[in-house]
Amino acid sequence: MSLNFAYFGIDGLTCMNPTSGLRCSKLFKRMKKILYLTALCMLAPTAFSQSFSDDFENYNSTDKIAASSADWGAWSGINGGGADDVQISTAKAKSGTQALHFLSTAENGGPADILLHFGAEHSTGIFEMSWSIFVETGKSAYFNFQEKTKPGEVWTLDGYMNDDGTLDISSGLIGTRISTTYNQNEWIDLKFVADLNRNEYEFFINTVSQGKFQNGARQIASLNFYPTQGNDFHIDDISFSHTPYSKLTSNASLTYIDGVDGFLSGSKVIPSFEIRNLGTSEITEAKVKIEYGGYSKSQSFTGLSIKDGELFNTAWDEELIIVEGANPFTVTIESINGSADEYADDNSKSILLDPIVPPEGRVVIGEEATGTWCGWCPRGAVALDNMDKKYHGFFQGIAVHNGDPMVNGNYDKGFGTLISGYPSGSVDRGADIDPGNFEGDFLKRIIELPTGIIKSAAEFDKDTRELKVSLSTIFNEDISGDWRIACVIIEDSVTGTESAYRQSNTYSGGANGEMGGFELLPNPVPAEDMVYMHVARTISPNFGGLPNSFGDMTQGQSKTHEFTFDINRYWDHEKIHVIGLLINPSGRIDNGSTTTISDALEAQYVQGEAVVGVQDLDPKNLSIGPNPVKDELYIHTRNHIAYEAQIVNIQGKILWNGVLEDGMILDVSDYTSGVYFIKTATFNKRIIVE
Repeated sequence: MSLNFAYFGIDGLTCMNPTSGLRCSKLFKRMKKILYLTALCMLAPTAFSQSFSDDFENYNSTDKIAASSADWGAWSGINGGGADDVQISTAKAKSGTQALHFLSTAENGGPADILLHFGAEHSTGIFEMSWSIFVETGKSAYFNFQEKTKPGEVWTLDGYMNDDGTLDISSGLIGTRISTTYNQNEWIDLKFVADLNRNEYEFFINTVSQGKFQNGARQIASLNFYPTQGNDFHIDDISFSHTPYSKLTSNASLTYIDGVDGFLSGSKVIPSFEIRNLGTSEITEAKVKIEYGGYSKSQSFTGLSIKDGELFNTAWDEELIIVEGANPFTVTIESINGSADEYADDNSKSILLDPIVPPEGRVVIGEEATGTWCGWCPRGAVALDNMDKKYHGFFQGIAVHNGDPMVNGNYDKGFGTLISGYPSGSVDRGADIDPGNFEGDFLKRIIELPTGIIKSAAEFDKDTRELKVSLSTIFNEDISGDWRIACVIIEDSVTGTESAYRQSNTYSGGANGEMGGFELLPNPVPAEDMVYMHVARTISPNFGGLPNSFGDMTQGQSKTHEFTFDINRYWDHEKIHVIGLLINPSGRIDNGSTTTISDALEAQYVQGEAVVGVQDLDPKNLSIGPNPVKDELYIHTRNHIAYEAQIVNIQGKILWNGVLEDGMILDVSDYTSGVYFIKTATFNKRIIVE
């Protein structure tokens, strides 16, 4: 074991601008709490040239590493190591006879949980880290880099060496960076080289580069090894070195490119980038150039005030389209303060974009179970909004409400059979998932060739508010069996003033982490502050679709179905979307379509087979009794339809406000004798209280 230093000078103050938008996410594979940050400000360490190595040969076989070496520590923070310390092992070694053996003995992983400290929180310079690892056959290994000297705040990187021989390097802030493979049951060498000035990491296995990537965190302080449940691995011959950065007067570094990676071919994006001031002089102006797929443009940003060590994050001034094929997306700082800076090597950064090309006409449907009463349901709303922003036109979210004024009983009852709680989600009616996992299931589905492609058109009578929709399905292959079609109407920007439109908000105060701004709002969020998106208004003919909609069809054949809807006068018809669902015999959505009402009205309407569905707003579907009533009023709705409704007295005063569902019992024993009305959006029913 050795530790060497050589003094070079002082590295200045480094702060992260709160507008950089860093987010932390939970590490689900270990039971540790991650704190959510909106800004980071730290004093950069004195710039020492530093190197360290440990082959574990200078210990007794009965020693524990954290108790025996100040360079190592236990996650618990107990001086000299605690129950999470690791004993030196002679079971296996890459060199010599001793190494560290990590074997999970606790039900949920651990208790072993140790850190190799890097002596400082490094944010500049070149950092190299390597070690040898042996993972038993059919087992797995886990490691991570921590950003702060005190662990548990930000995971700089996570490494998952899975039991099937796959290996993933992930940033908890921005997701998977590298996916590759490794050999089990043999010693292999892992190595990271990080240019912290440029925020560029390179990962090697047995000296072979597995790729470069930019990271979500901008600092590195320690390496952590932790055996999750069932893990069994060995570590030997570990080392790191840090070469410091000597600060210049004028130096800007391009440290991050955002808003372009992970999109599909054809997506419209607004790129953003991050500049870091690594010089002592303040940056007041920067000229930046973007080059991508034949696009090339420079833009000047003036009126800046980027001080020594600070980050500046800003968006480009126009949309770009992600193009098909592998193309570098390059951002370059051409000048700062009107001239070139003193060090050009860190002025440019490139990301190789090779986007997924979805099959023609492919639209993936994400349904989300939600309700204003559900404190965790803001998670679903945020997830749908994020998916819509990133995959607009390829993903269509549908918010299926329960127990609030936006409920559609037909849709709510049907979707309720597929979920286990709230919030829940499903992609193309697949597995019941957390809405936060929409993206993973979406990326699996978007590459699949759809059996049929749906084209939508509409006609709307503003006087009668009758909407007629034609869905024409053309097939890419032969089909037979019980294929079905359904049509959904959703509405965006839905608001309401009644108390039932208040959104319960468990994220209020931030104790449960960031959630798209809900952490800054009260619990509940007042109705006047809520705007609901992707609200499922109605589905026809029903949740399961029209049975045997097509019969036998051959490749290239098409069939059109016509749907008729009575559009509620309280709905904003200009914010409606028409969604088609092609449902295969197993009940999964094979493909979807999504069209704004304006585009649907401009499309050529096609006459086809009429589809008759449940008329949710027909007064014949709501029965009440007894009438007259003394104490309890029983509610029955046909086909389990739910109605948002009010009970008002003869003077119009609201006595009850909520959702009427099949089987409900309303207590009216406190009402004085007289005439009352149950009011829905489209009709009233009179009741007499004796």
